[in-house]
Amino acid sequence: MGRRQQPETVGVLDRINNLPDSILSHILSFLPNKEAVRTSILSTRWKYLFASSISILDFEHCLKNLYEEDVNNFMNFVDTLLFNPRERVHLESFWVNDYFVDDEDDYVPLYGWISTALSRGLKNIGINFINEKVPVLPTLLFTSHSLVTLTLFLHIKDDMKIPTNACLPNLKNLCLTNLAFEDGYSILKLISNCHVLEDLTIYDCCFHSISELNIHNLLLRRLILCFEHVCVRDYDYVMAIDAPSLVYFEYTGIVGKGYTLSNMKSLVKAEISISHFHEVHSERSATQLLQGICNVQSLHLAIEAFNETFFRTRLDPKLVFHNLVELEFHSYYCYRK
Repeated sequence: MGRRQQPETVGVLDRINNLPDSILSHILSFLPNKEAVRTSILSTRWKYLFASSISILDFEHCLKNLYEEDVNNFMNFVDTLLFNPRERVHLESFWVNDYFVDDEDDYVPLYGWISTALSRGLKNIGINFINEKVPVLPTLLFTSHSLVTLTLFLHIKDDMKIPTNACLPNLKNLCLTNLAFEDGYSILKLISNCHVLEDLTIYDCCFHSISELNIHNLLLRRLILCFEHVCVRDYDYVMAIDAPSLVYFEYTGIVGKGYTLSNMKSLVKAEISISHFHEVHSERSATQLLQGICNVQSLHLAIEAFNETFFRTRLDPKLVFHNLVELEFHSYYCYRK
């Protein structure tokens, strides 16, 4: 009798096992995280192999449809991933939330994961915390030399504190949502210290203890400012923007105390949506805002006025858009008793 033929699958597995770890990790990187982790049961060699294949960790995806009793397993998984005894994992992107957190003690491992990922050259991080009693964020978050993207969405009631030595030299994208800064100048200093920043978004943030919201950045190309849900009493300052490389500018919300927009010669597109709150300075400030973007080529302008027209007098004759080739205008009237 001839020798019994081995099943073809055995030969395939042997060929796979003969591949070096670097090739196997590269293959696993094409799998979803959950599928890659399942390979850890194949053998001792495969136990930690999945860790080096994961470059993106997204809590939103991982915690989706996760039962409460599985939360501990998830936390153990993150511990295994970041504190792997065989290989130091270097995440590229880390998207974090606190949906599984019950009390402040649960933030201890969470902050440990963030600090560990940052210390290993993390490039992109997004933090979405819904708990109103969030402890102070790790200092390394504001002094990292590797971060390229930072997104913060916090629901905390207390003011956020920025370290005095805050500096993110390689940050290109910054998004701040629903934050309140006890010392408004600290976050403005951070923005100025992001020397290669290209994209800045600020949604419904409160800047306390300032008389001027000064955004100065030489390389900034996109700027989105939304103050739609900010209390009028929290918006008692002049806005000054100096961004000579700005290409896109979006502003939504109430009219501020005043505007100084300089060096807007590179501006291509602007989307402005402003509201009138019967303030004496509203008409003057709105004119200043439009004067600052008069070099724009494409303008989307929406004005919401209450009980009366926004501009009660003729517009300043200096308000001329020489380069404008596209204009979309909307006017809304809201009548209040």
